[in-house]
Amino acid sequence: MLIADDDPIFRAIATKLVVSWGYDCTVAIDGEQALEILTQSDSPTIAILDWLMPVVPGTEVCRQVRNSSSSRYTYFMLVSARDGREDSLEALRSGVDAYISKPLDREEFRAKLEIASRIVSMEESLRDAHAETEFFINSVPSILIGTDTFGKITRWNEAAEAIFGVNKLAVTTDPICQEFGTWWRSSGVQGKIAEVMQEGATLRVEAPFTRTGSRRLIGLAIHPLRSHLGTITGSVILGSDVTEKMILEDQIRQAQKLEAIGQLAAGIAHEINTPAQFVSDNVTFLKESWESVSRLLALAESHGPPRKESTADEAGALYDIADQVDLGYILQEVPRALEQTAEGLRRIKKIVRAMKEFSHPSSNEKQLADINAAIETTVTVARSEWKYVADLETDLDANLPRVCCVVDQINQVVLNLIVNAAHAISEVAADAAGLKGHITIRTRQEGDCVEITISDTGAGIPEDIRARVFEPFFSTKEVGKGSGQGLALAHTIIVKEHGGRIWFDSERGRGTTFFIRLPLATAGDKDLAEAVTP
Repeated sequence: MLIADDDPIFRAIATKLVVSWGYDCTVAIDGEQALEILTQSDSPTIAILDWLMPVVPGTEVCRQVRNSSSSRYTYFMLVSARDGREDSLEALRSGVDAYISKPLDREEFRAKLEIASRIVSMEESLRDAHAETEFFINSVPSILIGTDTFGKITRWNEAAEAIFGVNKLAVTTDPICQEFGTWWRSSGVQGKIAEVMQEGATLRVEAPFTRTGSRRLIGLAIHPLRSHLGTITGSVILGSDVTEKMILEDQIRQAQKLEAIGQLAAGIAHEINTPAQFVSDNVTFLKESWESVSRLLALAESHGPPRKESTADEAGALYDIADQVDLGYILQEVPRALEQTAEGLRRIKKIVRAMKEFSHPSSNEKQLADINAAIETTVTVARSEWKYVADLETDLDANLPRVCCVVDQINQVVLNLIVNAAHAISEVAADAAGLKGHITIRTRQEGDCVEITISDTGAGIPEDIRARVFEPFFSTKEVGKGSGQGLALAHTIIVKEHGGRIWFDSERGRGTTFFIRLPLATAGDKDLAEAVTP
């Protein structure tokens, strides 16, 4: 505690009292000395100042300390013989916490000192709590931003500063720094904050951010901040730089696609080999037939141009060779061989085109795509997986509108579901004397969504594991036959990447149907849809 007064009698009386009440006391004889003491790092937390001191009055001491950058809180009590109402108001306006008149009233003085001690204790507790909170906030490795109800930034942790390259002062002052302010508005974050303030629900946003020439992707979740009364008082924004995460997810998807292609490679090779074999056989037949026909043509050419006097011997020779080479059979079978060859080449072309479309890496940007064509491509690629255990039927809506999506991701989901359906049917077929099952793929428009259903006549999913089928690494297959990532990946692609839904309906002993719903156009896709609509 500091007692500053130019009256030695008052200093002595006041000092004797506070010491007797258990306080440590320091004294100053004027305002200048009081300022020097109060600006030290270990300054007193309670200061009793005389109003009218030489050089620097008590009110000015209070103002200067309040305006300084001192981290400590000082409780100021102003003492004066002036006891008018206006005097009290003037003292309080200078920043003092309490005003007491001379001569001192012992009981009043002690009561006000006790109040001062409690306030100082609470203030120090609040400052400690604030320091601890700041420490925890800055220890969070993720972006943590706080805003008020108007969207003005009030909190900005060290992770946000490191990721955005903008310090706290630049974003909490008004106006906000130009470069970041432009991104803050154009990225949609500011608009989402306004929605959170109005709706009271958490919203998520991913926005590209360029720093020092490097393009990054920032993922943010905006949560409403509520008071103890439930009133929305601002927002808390949590997020991180998800660039590496997105790259890794893309690499995982591509690796799983390549893994799927690798697993299908033997079957695809067989699918190509079958038409290639009968193309080869037909070409061999055509070659041999041509050798026979060429003998007949050579003999006809040797007789020269047609003449009236052509002999019966010449005609007989031609008929003999025609009979030897079985010309009638050749004339009948060559057209068939050519048609079969053309059909085989068409089948090979279809398989190769499907493989090219399926394996071609996309830009990971949504584009309007023909879902029916994507399904037909995937069915062709996966043919070797299902044709020996099931008959596959497609019921595709010819009027299905195109969908804004990353089409190779949808291909991957459909492939996983077809392969799972084939495996489920194969387990049943093993116990059913080789009888084939059935896979049905349908597409329909349901409101503002496109629905894909993939049904099988397998054994169905046991009830005790249905809640876990979309969990990463969960699999009921033998080790080495399934990674447990197929349905987890499907869920991520449909729900997270495309804002859709995926669920299933299963009955033990009858089979399973998976349902996929994709929105025709999300908020982020509408501009694209409008741009390509003729």
